Amino acid sequence: MTNAPQQLNPRHGRFFGLGAMAAWMLFLALAGCAQYHAQPLHPATFHSHFQHRSLANPLVRKFITAQPIHVPPGFPRRQTLSTLVAAGWYYSAALRVQAAQIALAQANLVTASQSPNPTVGLSPTYAAKAGPGVSPWILGFNFDIPIETAGRRQDRMAQAAALIHAGRFNFGQTAWNVRQTIRRALVTYLYARKHVQLLARQAADARLIAALLKARFTAGDISRPVFAAAQIQARQAALALLAARGVMQRRRMRLAAALSVPARALVGVKWFFPHLWRLPPVRALKLHPLIRAALLNRMDIQSLLARYQAAQAALKLQVARQYPDIHLGPGYSFNQGANEFTLGLTMALPVFNQNQGAIAAAAAHRRVIAADLLQKQTRVITTIGTALTTYRADLRQWRAARAIALRQRGQWNLTREAFQAGAQSRLALAEAQFALNTYQQAALGARSAAALALGHLENLLEKPLGRTPAQPKGLQP
Repeated sequence: MTNAPQQLNPRHGRFFGLGAMAAWMLFLALAGCAQYHAQPLHPATFHSHFQHRSLANPLVRKFITAQPIHVPPGFPRRQTLSTLVAAGWYYSAALRVQAAQIALAQANLVTASQSPNPTVGLSPTYAAKAGPGVSPWILGFNFDIPIETAGRRQDRMAQAAALIHAGRFNFGQTAWNVRQTIRRALVTYLYARKHVQLLARQAADARLIAALLKARFTAGDISRPVFAAAQIQARQAALALLAARGVMQRRRMRLAAALSVPARALVGVKWFFPHLWRLPPVRALKLHPLIRAALLNRMDIQSLLARYQAAQAALKLQVARQYPDIHLGPGYSFNQGANEFTLGLTMALPVFNQNQGAIAAAAAHRRVIAADLLQKQTRVITTIGTALTTYRADLRQWRAARAIALRQRGQWNLTREAFQAGAQSRLALAEAQFALNTYQQAALGARSAAALALGHLENLLEKPLGRTPAQPKGLQP
């Protein structure tokens, strides 16, 4: 007997219709996925790009003019501390790293806010001994729908949001570090330039003194030791000038490095810094207000506070993980002509552990951050007093050196007037000029030390005592 061909049961059509719908939904989901785009890096080309960096770059100028700072007339050939700091922000690779870290933290927030996807499984089965007229195929599929419990999604989002705040404070901390590096490099470079100018005049005075004493020695008016001492003094002044020029070149390179530009980018720049050497009086700086300002303004402290909030959320998340997630498992199968529906419910049984290890680790991590915060605050409180004392001492020394230099200038003026009147010799005028340059160098060194001490105090406060902004505008993602 010939077997009649089997006809497809209408319920098979419904099953395949559901399968086709599931496949179509899967296709639509995959079509909405992000696409990969390659962005290769070429380290060999960076050197060429770096060599073309300039303070006159139109993009740099646009960025600087967008900052809340005063741009002087003649910019970009005329620079101020504020414009140099803004240029350093524009070229800073460290700031770009921190901006990328913020973008990564924001992406982690997106991940933390996502709910787990359900899964679907298809399980076709073939019955080898199916009866006559019965389809040997058992077709079915099932779902797994996870349900998070105990508010874990909110805890993950709170942790990720706190880390974003910490990243923004780290960005500000990096911007501040760039500013202070530029300020210190600029102060030391300007001091070296002025020092070279004073030494050049002093070396010329020493040569003039040696020449005048040589004439007197030839005439027999002075002894050889006096003439030899003048020659030694002239040679020492020449060597000091040569060494100072080397120091100036090295500090110029250091300033260029702080700005992340080649040294040739500083050629032709006219320096204009009316506020850089301005030293506030000691009475304007009180210890306790400075400490309070530091504890409130320092971005590393604020970053630690944000990280502490993230650790709090992480601990709460681990505590919530004591309670198992629930998995719903509805399913359907077409079993040899019969429609079968199932409803599964699974969950982990917290029998062998209740997540104690992860909870203990999260609690320990929170204690570590709290200890770091306490250590940071203690260091700030103790070092601000030392920095303020150092600034006071350097300021007093500068004022004393300036007073001596001013008195010597008065003496030089009297000697010059006497020389013009014919009452003093050219040798006496040259010696007075040499002494004036010596005292001016001492005053310049004391002023530079006070300016650096003030910068160190600002660094502890992480707040400029002048008008320069502490963070860039327009670089945050």
